[in-house]
This record gives sequence, structure tokens and C-alpha cells, in this order.
Amino acid sequence: MTKLSDKLLLIRLKRKDPEAFGQFYDSYIEKIYRFIYFKVSSTETAQDLTSETFLKVWQSFTEGKKITHLQAFTYQVAKNLVVDHYRQQARTTTVSTDDETSGVTEIADDQPTAEAVVALAGDVEHLEAVLAQLKDEYREIIILKYLDELSTAEIADILGKTKGNVRVLAHRALQTLRELLEAQQPSHHEQ
Repeated sequence: MTKLSDKLLLIRLKRKDPEAFGQFYDSYIEKIYRFIYFKVSSTETAQDLTSETFLKVWQSFTEGKKITHLQAFTYQVAKNLVVDHYRQQARTTTVSTDDETSGVTEIADDQPTAEAVVALAGDVEHLEAVLAQLKDEYREIIILKYLDELSTAEIADILGKTKGNVRVLAHRALQTLRELLEAQQPSHHEQ
């Protein structure tokens, strides 16, 4: 969806238009499901949490909650539901909230690794296995930036972080992913 169509859809949703909700659901279902699935690695749980995400978003509109950015709000609801899911499972997830952007002036995108992520997207099982090895924060950045193709500003809105922090996290996530991918490469020694 374009930013303009997203804004128009948001206006219609604020008016509690069920047809607009159907359009919103169709536009976001795959992205939200994928976002949740790579966090919980269970089809059934991902389906349940995805359904609950859309239900909570609709309830927010019917209750008149002030929502200014539809996409960021939807991802935030999904993220909160995943956290709640793990809390209920008596697992603890740690999310780093420290801002380690001091001293970082510019970080270049790592194209080869980013391209590897996109290439892996076609092989869901392999992608799932590789992403499962990343810490949650890195996995989230990889999914949002390279699979959902969101901008740094959009990711910052969703995660409640600064753009600088998102860039640092993306860089570190790609670095860790590169190391994982290199470790999985078979050695080329001939016997």
C-alpha cells in the first residue's frame, strides 16, 4: 500500500467502516503473519496471534483509540501479543533498550548479506532455521527491513527506537547473519 492509500484507509477505519477493515486485513495479513511466524515458529500459534492482532486493531478503532500510523500500530500490537504469548509460556524474552548509537556516524548497507536474506526468503525452512539462531531483536530487524521492505523510519516507529538505533541494529543483525551463513557454507577442501 502507498502512504496515501494507507492514510485514506486509516480515515475510513476511524469511521468504523467494515469494508475498509477487510481491505486493511487483505493488505496486511501476509506481512503480519510472517512477522509473527518467524518469532514463534509455529503455524498454529502464528495463525492465532495474527487473528488476535487484527481483532485488537479493530477493537481499538471501535473504542475510538487515537491511531496515527496504521502500519506501526498494527506491528506494535503484533509484537505485544508475541511478548504476551512468551510470558504466558513462562519464558522470558529480553529486549535490549539501550541506545548504543553514540559514536556511530554512518553505517553502509551490507548488500551481499541483504541479498542473501531475500534469496533465502524463497526457502522458508532454511530462512526459519537461520533466523531462529538470531536473537529476537536482530530477527525482528531482518524481517522488517529485508522481508517486509520497510524503511528505517517505519521500523523506528514500529519498534519505538531512534532511526540511528535501527541502523545500528540492522548493521549488527546483518553482521551476525553473515557469520551464521558463512559457518553453514561447506568447506571447499578437496581430498
